[in-house]
Amino acid sequence: MSLKLGGYLFTGPFPIDGTEVRANQGPALYAIIGKGGPAWAPNFRVIDIGDSPEHGILFVEHPNRARWSAKSGESLAVYLFYARRSEYSAPDRERMVEELRRQYDPPNGCIQ
Repeated sequence: MSLKLGGYLFTGPFPIDGTEVRANQGPALYAIIGKGGPAWAPNFRVIDIGDSPEHGILFVEHPNRARWSAKSGESLAVYLFYARRSEYSAPDRERMVEELRRQYDPPNGCIQ
C-alpha cells in the first residue's frame, strides 16, 4: 500500500524497528504514520516527517524514536519516498520536508 503526501507517493507500511535506509540506496523522505480505525475505513495520522542523512538511517535508532507513540487502537509504521540524488538535491529534500511538515502538522496531522 502507498500513501500520497503532498503529491509524493510514499511506499509502505514498513515496520519501524526493522527498517533501514542504507547509504547505497540513496536518500529518502520518511513519514512515521499511525494507522487506526476499522479496516474498511482506516484513518492515518502523521507523527513525524523527515529525510534520511547521506549515510543512511536505522529507524529503531532514530533520535526521535522515543517520541513516536501510537494512540489507542493505532499501529505505527514508516513510509518512504526515495528522492534520487539525480532528481532532488539536499536543499530540495529539506524544502520538501518543511512543506510536508507545514501541510500535515506532525504529530497530529491527518491524511484526508
